[in-house]
Amino acid sequence: MSELQKRIARLGRRESNGIGFSATTREKPRQLLLGVIAGDDAGAKAAADAGADVVLVEASSAAAAVPVVSSLKGSKAVAGVLLPALDEAGAEALTGAGCDFVVCTLEGTEATAVDTDRMGHVAVASSALDDTTLRSLAPLGLDGLYVTRTPGNMTLATQLQLVRIASFASAPLLVNVAADAPVAELRALRDGGAAMVIAPRGTAPEQLAALGEALKNVPAKKGGRGDSRDIALVPSRAAAPAEHDHEEEGDDDDD
Repeated sequence: MSELQKRIARLGRRESNGIGFSATTREKPRQLLLGVIAGDDAGAKAAADAGADVVLVEASSAAAAVPVVSSLKGSKAVAGVLLPALDEAGAEALTGAGCDFVVCTLEGTEATAVDTDRMGHVAVASSALDDTTLRSLAPLGLDGLYVTRTPGNMTLATQLQLVRIASFASAPLLVNVAADAPVAELRALRDGGAAMVIAPRGTAPEQLAALGEALKNVPAKKGGRGDSRDIALVPSRAAAPAEHDHEEEGDDDDD
């Protein structure tokens, strides 16, 4: 399991306030992971120092990304890579450099390069993907889907497209945002199935820190009906066992 997948899994968890009679003060958590795109060593290190949960190294090839990924060793930030294409040799090189996951298009990724036991993988997705294709992604064990959009106010139609992608693929979304995205937009993305927002390349450290604070101000999602955490976690064929039980009951009646 990749570190990205572990951090996404921890998003919905809440620790208790302490054991016994002593009160414990805890820092308010971010409601989504904070990612940022970087293109060189300096940008990657600055993003990690500014508190990014994930630094996504954008490069033209795996070989070009290796030195930038290596520069993040020892930092608290998870190192990911955004590539136009990925082959098996590139995946091996990135794994050796300490890359946690790769983001790439379905068409640009060789099937033999994907081994989620060795390194996480995030597929590029959009509303253009049909429902059948999205459902077919679930068995691949992807860490998530990367969705690019025009930052700004969202309509319900736009949000519904995010919900459709996340629910049919049974995967959390990584979605791009502007560096100054307001709390209301971040909340809408979270409710649409996003587990991480990604600030653009060139985001200044102070802007990234401010975005991190905005993520803390997103209201905590209440449990129960409409919890967005269920969007990516409930299998689309969860009702199958119930149908099997019904058939067994019918057989008993015949006896």
